[in-house]
Amino acid sequence: MGVLSIFLVVHVISGVIGIFLFGGIALNALKQKPSFKMLKWFSLLGFLALMISWTISGGYYYVTYYGKAIKPIIKAGATPWVHSIIMEAKEHVFLFLPFLAFLVMLILWFYNESLVEKPKLKSAVAAISFLIMVIGIAIILAGILISGAASR
Repeated sequence: MGVLSIFLVVHVISGVIGIFLFGGIALNALKQKPSFKMLKWFSLLGFLALMISWTISGGYYYVTYYGKAIKPIIKAGATPWVHSIIMEAKEHVFLFLPFLAFLVMLILWFYNESLVEKPKLKSAVAAISFLIMVIGIAIILAGILISGAASR
């Protein structure tokens, strides 16, 4: 397996792990008495996973390989709209994920157990975490569509 393949695999796996962790935050934050220790660590690990997926592995793959090798294949193929619409949307929408993840992490690390006394803030953490999960799933599905368009 080459370096680019490794970066692509790390990109996908770290993104999925990050999305899974924020799904766990969304569900746990809705509990009457959530585990704040778990919420804090899930938020930190989820944020780091999304950063690895976004900057290190995905960024490297995109800058060094996708634009030169994959994009022309998609644009010349039967479904050039996949790059023009899906990839362009993915490139912009995914930017929200690390920032939302950082916001959730900051709230959980600074407010911690005092969130029990702030039900609206606790609900906001759950809602933002759920939004991260939904956007992340959309990004994953977009990636599958893009990969399919490149492999034809």
